[in-house]
Amino acid sequence: MARRRLDLKLLLLIPMLAVLPPALASGQSKTPAATSRAPAAPIVTAAQPPAALSSPSAIAPVDDTSAGQRLYVNSIDGARDDPANWSVHVFKSRHRMEVYYRGRLFRVYHAVFGRSRWAGGKEWEGDTRTPEGSYFIIQKRRSRRFDWFLKLNYPNGLDQEQFVALKEAHQIPARLSLGGNVGIHGTDDPRLNRDNVNWTLGCISVDNQNIEEMAALLPVGTLVVIKP
Repeated sequence: MARRRLDLKLLLLIPMLAVLPPALASGQSKTPAATSRAPAAPIVTAAQPPAALSSPSAIAPVDDTSAGQRLYVNSIDGARDDPANWSVHVFKSRHRMEVYYRGRLFRVYHAVFGRSRWAGGKEWEGDTRTPEGSYFIIQKRRSRRFDWFLKLNYPNGLDQEQFVALKEAHQIPARLSLGGNVGIHGTDDPRLNRDNVNWTLGCISVDNQNIEEMAALLPVGTLVVIKP
């Protein structure tokens, strides 16, 4: 009778063991999930810029002229007098003139331009616009009114071609001429220059102290690029 009761208990236990997890069914303790999993992959974030690049002090300022001035100080004999080592870039809308020595910024000057209300480069004599394009300094001379005058080779070949095309298209009167005597000079009214007043008849005007420096630095033959 006792054996029948034992057999009956075994029959009741067998189905229960069948549904238990293998580890429990075999009598083993449950392993924590943290030890049975592979290490979690690290979280990937967007790369941060190096501190040297993200720091404002690491970015060279727009008016940093140190490189050009170092080249100038260390120049060998005759290099400073070579016009190929100099260039001037003029930005009319920004009232800005940049002087480069051997491809490096050397000086930045404030400038004002022709008094015309209309944008664009000079087209004929009397339109009071400052030319736009590439020119060369062809003469340096003293000026009683403007201290110094650095004459440009306006009109150049492109200016002449444009002038002829305008006349042929009857866009300008036949009596007009192309004009000339355009250059960089000082001022007889510094207040106008300080206030960004474009007052010239088509030339480029800078402060008298700056024109004196430019006259001393820039040799005849220096490239001058004038942009809108």
